[in-house]
Amino acid sequence: MNVLYLAHRIPYPPNKGDKLRSFHQIKELSAHHRIWCAAFADDPGDLVYAGVLHRWCQDVCVLPLNRTRAALRGLVNLLRGGTTTEGFYRDPGMSAQLRRWCAEIRFDVLVVFSSGVANYAKDLPVPVKVLDFCDLDSRKWWSYAQRKRFPQGLLYRLEARRLARRELEWIEAFDHAALITETEKADLTPDAARKTTVVGNGVLMPGESDTAVPASRIVGFVGAMDYAPNVDAVTWFVEQVWPRVQTAHPAARFQIVGRNPTARVRRLAKVQGVDVVGEVTHVIEAMKSWQVSVAPMHMGRGIQNKVLEAMAAARPVVLTPLAAAGLSSSDVEHLVLAETPEEFATEVNRLLADVNTCQHLGAASRHVVAREHSWAREVAKLEGLFAPGEPRLRLAANYEIATP
Repeated sequence: MNVLYLAHRIPYPPNKGDKLRSFHQIKELSAHHRIWCAAFADDPGDLVYAGVLHRWCQDVCVLPLNRTRAALRGLVNLLRGGTTTEGFYRDPGMSAQLRRWCAEIRFDVLVVFSSGVANYAKDLPVPVKVLDFCDLDSRKWWSYAQRKRFPQGLLYRLEARRLARRELEWIEAFDHAALITETEKADLTPDAARKTTVVGNGVLMPGESDTAVPASRIVGFVGAMDYAPNVDAVTWFVEQVWPRVQTAHPAARFQIVGRNPTARVRRLAKVQGVDVVGEVTHVIEAMKSWQVSVAPMHMGRGIQNKVLEAMAAARPVVLTPLAAAGLSSSDVEHLVLAETPEEFATEVNRLLADVNTCQHLGAASRHVVAREHSWAREVAKLEGLFAPGEPRLRLAANYEIATP
């Protein structure tokens, strides 16, 4: 099949959650289909990677996205009664490129990755259209709104309400929709949920030689450090949990690994025992020295790739219920859940004092990931939505938008 793949962010390099998902979808699909990829680059440094995608794609179009201008477009669109999300990614150049390709090539399937670029699909003459939401962005905005004061919190709530309504409209307009977890799907109306398939994430498995858990007293966190939920998570951990860990284990260290650490994150390096490592070439190399991995998330949605990566590396993981929400019961079985600062510190201290328990939990988690989180298996679910002739489900016109 000829597949037109449209993403809100260039799928390479696969160094953050959404890019991991879109990259592996393209890579797996290219084994059986011809792919044309269009995407935006919100980081100017990513433009140089457009050529790399030709390894898996017939043609590639990557347009630069100025985040300041895009944010202004989004705000104007919100004030005019629309959503920030749609205004942010509105670009006549992208519309023109997609129309040119469709005039030259008979596409069998359109795959749209993320709600931000869903609107581009409406006028494209492609017989089967699939929208991969990944997460429901409206729920992310609700999550952000709970932790922001006026007026920012009010604007976030407004975006969440309007985007929730648009998400249901997009599910109706596309032939098929995909979400990353059953938890995300449960937030939809019953009619919308029946039209939606869960397509999870996979993970690359490190070799056995990279999975020995050392008695290092090093606790680690990995993630894009300009992403608000990650910034919030490490700040909470350093301010609320780390003093309790240092009291029990004065020699312990906390490593924050990830690209583009914000000023707020960099300031955490002033705290005793905290290292802001920044970007690394290979996450697994950084994880080799960790005794414990943490995911103290209080914002965000979906599967936490950082948790799957730590599990694949056989590291014990202490995480909040929110970070575990997108995982299956078998995934969570060998993880350590904690919510309050006191609970979190207690569990981290327990693991730092017992490397044998760390090794046992890590090995069990690695086994689960190897069994249940294959990119090939998950992308096959997406590919299963490509068959033409499936009847569209007409959603009720008077649906209600549930708000958390």
